[in-house]
Amino acid sequence: MSVLQLPEPELETAPPGLPPELDAGPYASIAAGDLGGLTQYGVCLETLPPGSASSVRHWHDREDEFLYVIEGTPTLVEDTGERLLRPGDACAWPAGRTNGHCLQNRSDRDVRFLIAGWRDPHDVCTYSGLDRRFVKSPERDGYTRRDGTPIEEGTPVAGVSDPPPDAPSGYVDASQAPRKTGSIYPPPYDAQMQGRSSIRLGQAGGLTQFGANIVILAPRAVSSLRHWHHHEDEFVMVTQGEVTLEQDAGPTTMHPFDCAAFPAGVADGHRFVNHTDTEARFLVLGSKAAHEIATYSDVDLKIEIAGGSATFTHWDGRPYEAPGEGETT
Repeated sequence: MSVLQLPEPELETAPPGLPPELDAGPYASIAAGDLGGLTQYGVCLETLPPGSASSVRHWHDREDEFLYVIEGTPTLVEDTGERLLRPGDACAWPAGRTNGHCLQNRSDRDVRFLIAGWRDPHDVCTYSGLDRRFVKSPERDGYTRRDGTPIEEGTPVAGVSDPPPDAPSGYVDASQAPRKTGSIYPPPYDAQMQGRSSIRLGQAGGLTQFGANIVILAPRAVSSLRHWHHHEDEFVMVTQGEVTLEQDAGPTTMHPFDCAAFPAGVADGHRFVNHTDTEARFLVLGSKAAHEIATYSDVDLKIEIAGGSATFTHWDGRPYEAPGEGETT
């Protein structure tokens, strides 16, 4: 089943070996993407009690990062300034953007948020104002100074004076984000997508490794034809209303903050349907593979995306032609 059975969050303290200057206070984290079998990017559901932070300010050299506030009013703290966030707000930091960032909970209630990040085996995470980096490598991950000198566990590091950042904030103004309506499906399937639209948060934030969209379904609308991705991981969290996940095993009703995951290459066609009388919304994260194929489970249709263009074919590879009047597929 693709709907995730998530455990209750449990507060944790700093793990053994974490340098003291990186200890941002107690937190709870559920690795939802890992539970769903995703490997291309991580997705965690985090809880910050009052007085805690998500981390110290940092930025990633090779990994896109996306954040969505679920509950509470965290303060976004960046090298460029601060902003109070509210439920439904989103942030995006493309790989290489040198604007260190974190969340702090300065309120008297818990803060909950979703955080997603690409997984690059050679990423370098730099901590703002500290002579410390975390360097990934296939051989060994570890901390180094800015000049690459390894730092042994327990060794204190000095602060550094970083130059003023020349980078925009990661905050994404959803009201200014691109919106898409309709579908690129060929006839007659394009007409079945009436009542579906999406807000392109990841695109607005400059992400390139994975997309982050809010999909809006009017009453009776569907998200897509049932499909599965050959090369791209997909993650969904309902944010408003009620939707029905339709997949090979049958339908499952999902409510706000229920999550589902669809690993690349798993041939289990899925889509979301709004059977209710009110609007429904969900956040969907999806990898952006250079070459992608999606197969549609209930109709003789495939799509291949490469070089920025999409080509529809039948399952056997024949070019797709829309049926003539009075014909069906």
